Amino acid sequence: MKKSPIACLVLLNLVLVGLMAAVTFLPGTEAKANSSATARGKYIAVSGHIQGAKTPVIWIVDQSTQELVALQFDSQLNQFRSLGYRNLTLDATTIRRARP
Repeated sequence: MKKSPIACLVLLNLVLVGLMAAVTFLPGTEAKANSSATARGKYIAVSGHIQGAKTPVIWIVDQSTQELVALQFDSQLNQFRSLGYRNLTLDATTIRRARP
C-alpha cells in the first residue's frame, strides 16, 4: 500500500507535535548551580603604576564574588600576565579576627 506525500507530512507533523508536548509538559532537570559560580559579575577595573614597573597594572574586582586580580601587559609576549589574586571576603574575615 502506497502512502501519499500529504499523509506522510501529516503523520510527521503529528509526531513533531507529540515530541514538543512531551518536552514541554514532562518534568525536566532544572539547572541548579552554585550562585557564585553562575552569578553575573559586576566588575570594577582600575589602572595604575607600581614601583619598579614600566608598564601600568590593571586591578579588576568582581563585586559578586569579592575577588581581586592584578594584571600587567607583557608587550614582548603580547599578552596579559597575572600578578596576583586575592579573595577580599577572606581577607576581611582575617582582619576582623585579628582585631581585639
